[in-house]
Amino acid sequence: MSLKIIAVVNGKTASEEYVRIQAQADTNAQGYAVVDRTFDQDGTLSNEFRHIYVFHKFDVKKFDWVRLHTGPGTYSTAQNKEKTVTTHHVYWGAKECVWNNNGGDKASLIRYTIVNIVDVPAVK
Repeated sequence: MSLKIIAVVNGKTASEEYVRIQAQADTNAQGYAVVDRTFDQDGTLSNEFRHIYVFHKFDVKKFDWVRLHTGPGTYSTAQNKEKTVTTHHVYWGAKECVWNNNGGDKASLIRYTIVNIVDVPAVK
């Protein structure tokens, strides 16, 4: 996989939370998504894909960072001092926290492909 979750920073508000992702190879973020999964105390899956963030189309270079902020904002980029690595700031736009402050959540990075497309007819 060309992208990898490195860490999730939990917070008490949506604006404090973010997911740190690093590019393992040059790629485009389109086709990737981050989802949260929750588990009961006994380890049983209680809620799969409760929240999902689907990345828009943008290119990332190997070793670049993607910071997925839980709260609202506008896509931007910033470079390190040496101008060798770019951080892409993307925003989920959630008003509430996504990650459970009590632990037990699992952040998953998935890659998806379109399997089937069907035209939806107009209402008559």
